[in-house]
Amino acid sequence: MTPRIRRRPPMPADLNPATCDLAALLTRLSLPTVRRLVDETERLAIDRQLGHREFLAHLIVSEVLNRDQTRVQRLIRAARFPFLKTVDDYAFAPKGGIRRDLIAPYLAPDFVGSGRNLVLSGKPGRGKTHLAIAIAVAAIQHGSDARFITAANLIDDLTAAAVAGQLQARAEPLVTAKVLVIDELGYLPHAQDAANVLYTVIDARYLRRRPTVFTTNKPLRQWGAVLHDNDLAEALLDRILENGRHVELSGKSWRTGRDDAAPRSDQESEQTTSAQ
Repeated sequence: MTPRIRRRPPMPADLNPATCDLAALLTRLSLPTVRRLVDETERLAIDRQLGHREFLAHLIVSEVLNRDQTRVQRLIRAARFPFLKTVDDYAFAPKGGIRRDLIAPYLAPDFVGSGRNLVLSGKPGRGKTHLAIAIAVAAIQHGSDARFITAANLIDDLTAAAVAGQLQARAEPLVTAKVLVIDELGYLPHAQDAANVLYTVIDARYLRRRPTVFTTNKPLRQWGAVLHDNDLAEALLDRILENGRHVELSGKSWRTGRDDAAPRSDQESEQTTSAQ
């Protein structure tokens, strides 16, 4: 029996390299940066006598860089930061009362996977929120997502959700965020159920090894009074500090320039943390 010879179907006109609309095909492949730069890069390739591989590499690198930038911008918007700050904007010791090397592990690419928590405490104007946002932005730049929320909003939202029988559903976005910043714990009076709803989030993140960054103006020993439950506050801190660190920011206020107390050395701050 003579085998049948299968003939390739004729090439569609829109896919013929000699006649195709290249811009349309690049749009079809969702390569907007390549489409925008292809003519300019072709001229560059001719001027510099680039080979086909280098020509293609220029286009693909531009596409990847643009997508990375777009992803970072999208995740920053989704994080809901009240303002945008990076670690490069922060003035470390002596003005901030803290050395950069204390924060360096929280800026590293492996921060999210490590599950390390951080509590930044100190009086108003010491740069706690700035540093917390900078850490979350660094995590985004390394490829993770982040979420920012004030302690008051978190507690109020989840307290209302608990009353409506929707606590787990409302808490889920806070639990699943790769990095969570909980800002200003203790700045405002919290609801009576504060410890319960906060524990729901922190315990779930602890089990998933998801890092959480807190800012607070209250010493750790006062968290029981702030959250209206000494036992649950102790359980919270036990989970937070098991694989975490407490860093106290001292020095002058960035806003007023006032220094209400002499700055502590890093050793003194860590001794205070251990006592708490």
